[in-house]
Amino acid sequence: MSFTIDLNFLSFLFEGNIFYFIRQFLILIVILLVLLIILRICWKHWLDHIKKQYLAIQKYVLLSIDVPRDNEQGPEAIERFFSHLAGIKIKPTWREKYFEGHAQLDISLEIVSLEGQIRFLIYTPIQFRDLVEAAIYATYPGVEISEFDDYTKKIPDEFPNNEYDLWGADIGLYNKNPFPIRTYPNFEHTLTKELKDPIIDLLEILGKLQKGEQVWIQFIIRPAGIEFKKQGEEIVKSMMGEKADQSENIVDKTSHTVVKIGQGISDFTADALGVLFPTEAEKKREEKKIISPGEKRVIEAIQNKISKIAFETRVRLIYIGEKQVFSRDRGVIGVLSAFNAVNTLDMNGLEPEKRTVIPQRPKRVEKKKTAIKKAYQERARYWRREPKGLTRILKTIAKFLAIDFKGYRKKNILNIEELATLYHFPVVGISPPLIKKTGSKRAEPPFSLPVK
Repeated sequence: MSFTIDLNFLSFLFEGNIFYFIRQFLILIVILLVLLIILRICWKHWLDHIKKQYLAIQKYVLLSIDVPRDNEQGPEAIERFFSHLAGIKIKPTWREKYFEGHAQLDISLEIVSLEGQIRFLIYTPIQFRDLVEAAIYATYPGVEISEFDDYTKKIPDEFPNNEYDLWGADIGLYNKNPFPIRTYPNFEHTLTKELKDPIIDLLEILGKLQKGEQVWIQFIIRPAGIEFKKQGEEIVKSMMGEKADQSENIVDKTSHTVVKIGQGISDFTADALGVLFPTEAEKKREEKKIISPGEKRVIEAIQNKISKIAFETRVRLIYIGEKQVFSRDRGVIGVLSAFNAVNTLDMNGLEPEKRTVIPQRPKRVEKKKTAIKKAYQERARYWRREPKGLTRILKTIAKFLAIDFKGYRKKNILNIEELATLYHFPVVGISPPLIKKTGSKRAEPPFSLPVK
């Protein structure tokens, strides 16, 4: 048997015609990729444009909650209030999302101390006002709700400022979302069931601010998806020594099939020869992880967290004071220390997010003060300074390539029990004297009242 080489084919290669077609094919691929990138950029800018238009027409109202003097309902009552707020979650249609810009709106829960006068406030889109008020009245019949002027507008927007100084940061979870913080059931005495209010230390600190000092704390919330529930289930399985569910590729499936075939051959050989080999079930029982009491407690806490309604939560803290009375020890360290009440070493807790903390370098500190004050006033979920120099060039290139640089966009998820621990009205007997309270109960007029 013999074969011959077509010299014409070799001459075709050497003449470079095949390289010409390869070059043209690669050029076509590059053109298609560029067109896809341009289309993606246009689509992304379109979505951003219509979303900004939708958000720009939204109207908000700031509500002041005057707590009853004789309030006896603890955090479990406000937990029901948060359950009602889950109703703000929207499911826009295809047209609403991609042509009208409909997006999920946030609600901001705020605890502020204005020179020692403590107020509980709710900043809500005006279309959610009826829902918010109905949920509060249903839980606290004696509460008084009224509109309140936006206190953030009374402070200068630009820093450095001759009159005021500012410190601020976003407060986030230091562990993964499924790990819970310490919640109000853990503040009850085991025998008497008496509640040691988890926010009483915070309120005591806020009530001691001097004239010219203010502390603002906001909890920006929106309903969370179920992703964190799946993440929690995987963590629980891992802690229990079980294999978490993972998507398998063709290589994994092939290897698992080979292992099963090998196991089947081994079992058949053991039965035929009468040799005792450990079965797969026996191996699993032997390798089963022994769970310690501490791990069991953490597993139960995670399962409890992922079983309840949850919200994506942005916690933000700002301390503002006139320069002659400004004191970080009183207005910052005291508040952060109060947050330590909900922290645990084996699960989760709250701490300032490093990327958002006001830096010590003089050139950056004033610009960051301006940025965080603006973010708080706008009740923005995320904030960042305008990039400069090389950073601005790189982000411009990234934007052209449609790469989404999200800045400070770490998601922190708290369920309704955790939110109720951090934001609730204090019960009678332990309220600091400077909390705004109602002087009398709210009630309906008598039926016999004459009408003119």
